[in-house]
Amino acid sequence: METVIGRYFDYNSTTPIHPLVREVMTEALETFGNPSSVHRIGKDAKVAQHLAREQIAGLLKCEPSELYITSGGSESNNWIIKGYLSRWTGAHFHVISSVIEHPSIRETLRHWCRFAGGEVTFVPVDENGSISSEMVMNAIRPDTKMISIMLANNETGMIQPIQEIAAVARSRGIFFHTDAVQAVGKIPIHVQELGVDALSFSIHKLYGPKGVGGVYVNKAYLLEPLIHGGGQEQGLRSGTENVVSLLGAAEACRVAQVEMENLYGRMTSYKQLLVDQLSVLAPNLRINGTLDSVCTLANTLNFAIPGIRGEALAAYLDQCFGIAVSVGSACSSNHEKKLSYVLQEMGRDEDEIRSSVRISMGLFTSKSDIHYFLQSMERSLAHFFQCMPSK
Repeated sequence: METVIGRYFDYNSTTPIHPLVREVMTEALETFGNPSSVHRIGKDAKVAQHLAREQIAGLLKCEPSELYITSGGSESNNWIIKGYLSRWTGAHFHVISSVIEHPSIRETLRHWCRFAGGEVTFVPVDENGSISSEMVMNAIRPDTKMISIMLANNETGMIQPIQEIAAVARSRGIFFHTDAVQAVGKIPIHVQELGVDALSFSIHKLYGPKGVGGVYVNKAYLLEPLIHGGGQEQGLRSGTENVVSLLGAAEACRVAQVEMENLYGRMTSYKQLLVDQLSVLAPNLRINGTLDSVCTLANTLNFAIPGIRGEALAAYLDQCFGIAVSVGSACSSNHEKKLSYVLQEMGRDEDEIRSSVRISMGLFTSKSDIHYFLQSMERSLAHFFQCMPSK
């Protein structure tokens, strides 16, 4: 198992469950009571649930009462959009987002605006995938009700100037949401300092179980209920709580807080090593995004090697060396292969996009794993260069 994890370079798609999280979840199977029950077994589950919620809220620096547990990032994004904008159904409204958002934002906004009579403006990005606060400001109209901009991009790792954009939204009295699925656990998050009204996250991106995530919503706002029923999650998302996954989520958040600073330093060092050595192996290497550590995730490197298809390189690394990398987002169906719209919006042409590969590292990546990856890349590139027609 250690060898498999050491060859895993796709942490932005999902992360291995941390051993401490697995241990907590195994023990939590004994906490089987329904938190809504009045007997001691139910009350024990209720106490465990309360403590877990406090731990998760601590990672985001929000109040536990401002936190709502969901099944993950896509549900959270859907709920925020529909739960907030539903009050304007039938009345014309306007929403601002960006061209590089996750499909659970892009497609939900398109659907909801068609359904409810609204209009959405997707602001462009520059060649590095950055969104400017000025561009967002210029898109604001009198009927703009919501702005939703991701905190960090899943494909390039680009970190957006959320504080600046949130300040623009606040000055106009516009509800502001950020999809922080790729950022939570990787960089410090303080919802008050960011100035956001809502934030979504997913636990499987930070060494916890799949099927659990959440939304932070400023107490000044109220979403429409997602699921009606028994009144769980403060009456907004009914259904018996998944205490086991919630406790796993809390432990994942605790581990993230403990490891974050050290992990950032390691990832920064590994990333620089990768860039330096890959540039030697492939002098025509092109970085998709920026290497500026201030505005990009330290664990993420998206690059293109002209003349070599990314899918072919990824398959060769997998089959010959057991290395897992990505050629785009893992959050959509594999039934239909499409070009990365993120890279398209950054101005990359079809050949550049098809030549692109994403490496994303994580907590279990070691320096020896980086060396193994580079050795495997050297052999892989030698194979592909040899197969290229001579000029």
